[in-house]
Amino acid sequence: MIAAISLIRRRPDISLEQFRRHWLHPHGTMTAELPATRRYVQHHPVDGAGTNELARQLGIDGVPELWFDDVESRTIAYTSPRIAECNVDSENFIGAVSRVVSEPRVLIEAPENGALARILLLATGTSDPGWSERVQASLSRATGLVGYVSHRLIEQAPAPNSKIPELVLPIAGIAEAVFADEAALLAGSPALVDDDTRRTAIFRVKDYRFV
Repeated sequence: MIAAISLIRRRPDISLEQFRRHWLHPHGTMTAELPATRRYVQHHPVDGAGTNELARQLGIDGVPELWFDDVESRTIAYTSPRIAECNVDSENFIGAVSRVVSEPRVLIEAPENGALARILLLATGTSDPGWSERVQASLSRATGLVGYVSHRLIEQAPAPNSKIPELVLPIAGIAEAVFADEAALLAGSPALVDDDTRRTAIFRVKDYRFV
């Protein structure tokens, strides 16, 4: 499995509410129709419990993920007529974007429903092969963890065939964690990556899954 993950900042002339509304529809609906897509989810950062100061400073307004079976399937999607339409529509609400390609590993499959609380972790800066292992070790001590995805980074590069300015934000690691409820998140998230506090952005997110 391969994932294309984007780090998005909205255009400065539109509000966060306008950005989210347009991202969900029509853009989300259009993107969900890309051929060969196995999973498409939008992470909407919310300034709530679990978000740390570094995440607020980065100013990321959205993090979408597109999963494909392999590189060939991703190529099919990214050379399709639909992606050309998505690229044009992106100019209506996106101000800057960085694209990360990863190999996602679902270590704990999260349930589809329930009072779930989700966080997204981004390690900023240069490559650090041990970051994912430290996150996993921290999460293994957290109670109420019901979902966990670790991403092995393959590359970070400008979005292909896009006119959106590149967001220069080096990323060294990505992980997703789902807790059973708000209380479990509040109990578990403070212990996350204690030694990496200054470089790890922790975003509280609300997820919208299209595929």
